Amino acid sequence: MNKQTARALLPQADTQPIGAIDWHAHVFLRSLPMVPDRRYTPRTDAPLALLRRILMQHRMAGAVLVQPSFLGTANEFLLSALRELRGAKSPQHFWGVVAVEADSTLDRLLAMQAAGVIGCRLNLFARPLPDLRGRVWDRFFDNVNRLGWHVELHLEGPRLPLLLPQLVERCERLVVDHFGLPDPERPQHCVGLKLLLEAPAERLWVKASAPYRVFEGLDADEASRRCKPLYRILVEALGPAHVLWGSDWPWTRFPDVGGYERTLAWRDAWQRAEPEDDR
Repeated sequence: MNKQTARALLPQADTQPIGAIDWHAHVFLRSLPMVPDRRYTPRTDAPLALLRRILMQHRMAGAVLVQPSFLGTANEFLLSALRELRGAKSPQHFWGVVAVEADSTLDRLLAMQAAGVIGCRLNLFARPLPDLRGRVWDRFFDNVNRLGWHVELHLEGPRLPLLLPQLVERCERLVVDHFGLPDPERPQHCVGLKLLLEAPAERLWVKASAPYRVFEGLDADEASRRCKPLYRILVEALGPAHVLWGSDWPWTRFPDVGGYERTLAWRDAWQRAEPEDDR
């Protein structure tokens, strides 16, 4: 992980290990209460202990745990995992990204920050977009910026123009999930991708993660290969410190990814300098 990225998004970065960070992983149990309008119900548990073993096996320095959409704004399991980790002596370091209501109080956000939360997620994939005008959202963004958190956006690329300009203007740190989910038919010409390339790089980060979500229906390795030109374009526009790799473990809705090693192989292929066939 580049130190510039660490200083910008991770608290006390100079005292944290600067190594391989998985910027997008999830922990949950099937027994947890789930939102009724969820698009997906997990078939297996994703316990913290298993993720820690996987990270140790692959010499990863730590991970950012992202609240999954099917748990809504019930962040208790994620927060309890972070508190457990804070009390354990481990070479690994973990941070959290929660989903919260816009009217959440500063005190509530401060309590989450004390557990290790560094950002909040707007999970708007296939959902109606919020109206960001008004005092409630003004206070929300003021609080997020005051805490030094980033806002993480999960939204389809063709709809990014409806929200991205407002968020770039109001968020000091904005992170966009999964390559910005460009139109799979014409990904390099997607209006959302073009906006990402034109946004102020000092405020924006994009996650290089989950290629199978960008190109649904394709073999995951083929989807990864098609994401390499997107990775190169984003790195050229934003800089390598602003393109963050994430495994998307345990690959909700896509359980056949096949293992953590496969996601690391994609990361390594994206980061190699030599060009590939971009057909």
